[in-house]
Amino acid sequence: MAKRGISLALSSGGARGLAHVGVLKVLDRHRIPVLGISGCSIGGLVGALYCTGFSGEMIDELARAIRGSHWLDLSVSRMGLVRGRKLEALIQLLTRGRRFEDCVPPLWVVAVDIEHGEQVIMGSGPLSDAIRATVSIPGIFAPVVRDGRVLVDGGVLNRLPVDVARQVPDSVVLAVDVGVNLASSVGSVVDILFQTFDIMAREIRYYRPLDADLVVKPRMPCERDAQFTEIQEYIQAGEEACEREIPRIQGLLNGEGGF
Repeated sequence: MAKRGISLALSSGGARGLAHVGVLKVLDRHRIPVLGISGCSIGGLVGALYCTGFSGEMIDELARAIRGSHWLDLSVSRMGLVRGRKLEALIQLLTRGRRFEDCVPPLWVVAVDIEHGEQVIMGSGPLSDAIRATVSIPGIFAPVVRDGRVLVDGGVLNRLPVDVARQVPDSVVLAVDVGVNLASSVGSVVDILFQTFDIMAREIRYYRPLDADLVVKPRMPCERDAQFTEIQEYIQAGEEACEREIPRIQGLLNGEGGF
C-alpha cells in the first residue's frame, strides 16, 4: 500500500549531525513529503529549524554562517562547561519564538530527566528551551529545568528515536544514523566527555535495534566530533548517503517494499 510520505528520525552525534542537513536537502530536491520529525540532540535542533520554515538549503547556509562565538558561553557553573544561554537565545531567534504547536510538519524531541533516569518526549510548549534541553550533553552543557524536570541530552537513553517517529500514521519511517566514531586519543576534558558519550552511544546502539523501514548511514569523513570544523564534509556525506537511497525510499512510498 502506498504511503503519504516519510516520518524522519534524526540521531544525536555532535557535529556529525550536520549530515542531517544534507539528507533534508535531498528530500527537498526530490519533493518527498516529510510528515513528521523526531530528533535527539543535534537531530532535534536541525529538525526544529526545518519544522519552523527553513529548507534544507537554508539550514546549510545557516550552518556555514554561524560561529562558535554566536552560541558558546563558557561557564564556571558546577553543572556544565557551557552555560547555554546564548544557544537558547539563538534558537529562540531562529525559530522566531515559536512553539511545537506551530511546527509544520510536527516535531518531537527527546531529552532525559537526569534525576529520575527517564526519557522525556517533548512535543508541546515553547521550542527554545526544549531544543536547548535535547542538546545538553552532560558535563558540556548545563542541564535545562523544564516543567520541574532537570533535562539533559536524549542520547543518554535514546540517541535515535525511531519509536517516536512510528507515531506518524501512513508513513515510511526513515532513520538517519550518523554513527559513532571514537577518537584514537584524547587530550582534554572536552575530549574525554565526548569520548565517554560516544562510548555510551555505541553500547545503546548495540542493545537497541532500529525498527525503521530504512536507515540512512552517512559515511563520516572525520573521527572527532567535538569541533565544528568540517561542516561541508558532514553535509555532503548526508547528501550522498540519502541520494543513494532515493530509489528505495520511492519504492517504499509506492508500496513496493523496497529492494
